[in-house]
Parts: sequence; C-alpha cells; structure tokens
Amino acid sequence: MKHKRRRTIIKMGIYIGVIVTVAFLIGFYLLQLRIVAFQDEQADRAIESVRTAMTSSQEAADTIEHMIEQQLYTSSKGIMNDLRGRELDSISKKELRQLAERWEVEEISLWQREADDIVVKQSTDDSQIGLSSKDWGYWYTAFDQLMSEEDVTVDEGYARDNFWVGPISRAELFDYIYYKFAYYYDGTTDFMVNAFIKDEDIYNVTFESGPSDMISQLEENHDVIEEIAVVNGPAYLAGDDHEVIEPATDIPVLYGHMTLDVSGDAGRIEAAVEEGEVQSVEFEHDGASYRKLFQPLEQDRVIVIALNLDTENEFKAQFMWLYVATGALTLLLVVFALRSVAKKVDSPNSES
Repeated sequence: MKHKRRRTIIKMGIYIGVIVTVAFLIGFYLLQLRIVAFQDEQADRAIESVRTAMTSSQEAADTIEHMIEQQLYTSSKGIMNDLRGRELDSISKKELRQLAERWEVEEISLWQREADDIVVKQSTDDSQIGLSSKDWGYWYTAFDQLMSEEDVTVDEGYARDNFWVGPISRAELFDYIYYKFAYYYDGTTDFMVNAFIKDEDIYNVTFESGPSDMISQLEENHDVIEEIAVVNGPAYLAGDDHEVIEPATDIPVLYGHMTLDVSGDAGRIEAAVEEGEVQSVEFEHDGASYRKLFQPLEQDRVIVIALNLDTENEFKAQFMWLYVATGALTLLLVVFALRSVAKKVDSPNSES
C-alpha cells in the first residue's frame, strides 16, 4: 500500500512538472507572437506614415511643377516670337543671353535637324553646342514629333500645342544639377527653342523634404525602428554603375537611407517587386539583432524597414528567466509537499 501511494505521488510530481513545462512553452510562444505582432504593427504604421508623406509631397511637387511648366510655356513662346523670322546663323549667344534674362530662364539652346539627328546649334552655354539627342530615347521621340508639327504622345513630361517639357532631369553635361527642360516649335522657323531652368524647388520638395523628414522622425521617435528607406527597385537592382538622369526613375534610394546592407537584399527587393509580397530576413550586425522587412509599393518601389530586436530580445530573456524561476520555485514547493506526504505515508502510524 505504501509503495502504491509513493508511486502515485511520484506520478503527480511528474504530471505537475510536465504541466509547468508546457505552460512555460505556451507562454513563451504567445509572447513571441505578441512581440512579432507589435513589430509588424510598428512597421505598418511607419509604412502608412511614409506613404502619406510621399503622397503629400508628390501633390505639392506636382503643383509647383505645373506652375513652372506654365511659366516655361509662356517664356518659350515669347522667345520664339522674338526670334521668328530670323535665320539661326544670325542669332548670337549674346542675344540669347539677353532673351534668357528677359524671359527669366536659366539658359536657352536652339536645336536643328541634322540628317537623322536633332542637334544644338546655338546656345547661351557653349558646352551645349553640338549636343546630339539621337540616343535619348523618348526625349528624341518628343523632339521629332514637335519638329514634325505632330502632337507629342510620349507618356513622360507635359505637352500642349507646339510645346513639350520633360520630367525633372539632370543636365547631360552637369552632374548633380537638375533642370526642367522645355521645347517649343511651331513650324515658323527652322530651329526649336529650348528654354530651361534649375529645378531646385521641385527636387527639394520631392526628394529632400517631405518623406525624408518623416523617416527621420520615425527613426528618432521609435526605438524599434532602426532605419527606413524607400527604394526604387529597377534603379537599385541596376548596381553601382547606374547613371542618375531623371531622379524619379534613376535614384536607387529615393528617401531615407539603407546602411544595414545584408547579403541577399537585392534578391529580396527583386522578389518584392515581382511577387508583390512582403519579404523579410533576420540578421546580426555589430552585435545587434535586426529584422528587415521589404514592403512592395506602386511603381516598382519598395519600403525597406530595419527593426532593432535587442529590446524585445531582452524582454524575452527576462520573461524566460522569470518563468524559469517561477517554475523552479513551483516545482520545489511541489517536491517539498510531496516529500512531506511521502514521509507521512512511510511513518509507523500510517496504514500498512
């Protein structure tokens, strides 16, 4: 009878130990799920904030850009009126400079057909003379349509009668300076007027402020958010030799920064663009733990968010030790209680 009771008590101890262990594992698993959910929630809020900033910034940039385009249309038409009836050879650089000042544009170039090309023949800037557009893709298409007195049908830029202005772009001969280039041709001359201005306002609103400011605030105010970048998928995947001509399509990292580079980032960005699904990876860097999310956006763009896992890992470790200590204490109390019961069972006064 004593041995039977002792075996029963041992079984009870084992059952209680199993229950404590299972409870610990379930609790730890639920904690892990809650931490991941918290991280995802922080990431989702950050993504939505950046999306909103991008939309607001784009709307502001579009408004400024349209005003500049209308200004360029007025200036281009005015310059053409002033030059109408003139032979290109009779127009001097000095005269173009005076017209540029009068119509408040940065520079003026005059383009002319030359065989199967359209080339700059006169300009306020000597470095522009002789510039060819034959290999400029849709820009050349727009030039050819203008000088053929056809409607400009390219999808990029802004067009109206006798006029086309390209998207914000870097000058062919000037690094790190961005312009709006406008082109006017109405068939009354044998040259096309090209007036252009520096486009710092649009560039700053679109690429230097707005989303970039929002990203800085998110990184500063949220410990879990290490860094955020809005990546232009095709430009990023093109590699280091990629040339930036049009910022909106050619800058690899449009907003924020991406310094925590991980092997395979390019593949995950490519997968996010092609599959339209969030990609993720966990990694270590300088002794810290991170989780990186790749959220696809419209226009082949991807928001990359690096989450710092150290705080959550510390919390998990504290929870684990607390749970282990609590479980161990519980087991000790159970063992103590069972031993007390076992002693009573083994005492001479107990039943035989």
